[in-house]
Amino acid sequence: MITIYYNPQTQNISGWRELLDRISLKYEVFDVDKATQPRLIDGDKEAIGTAAIDEYLENLEKFVNGWYEDRCDKYDFDPDSPIKI
Repeated sequence: MITIYYNPQTQNISGWRELLDRISLKYEVFDVDKATQPRLIDGDKEAIGTAAIDEYLENLEKFVNGWYEDRCDKYDFDPDSPIKI
């Protein structure tokens, strides 16, 4: 699960939520008044600061979209085809 800690003045939080909703990953966000920089934790990975979180989430979105693009059930397989997979 992705966890984001942020200060109420963080501008990007709504965009981060929208992106995470769009790629259907489980996440939590916590408003922490004393946070000096936003911080994202994803398992053993961490991104600190707005730019680092933006980059992490963009790369994660590319990965997730690629994952779904490569799924096997998306293609029709003809069981009578001479080519066997």
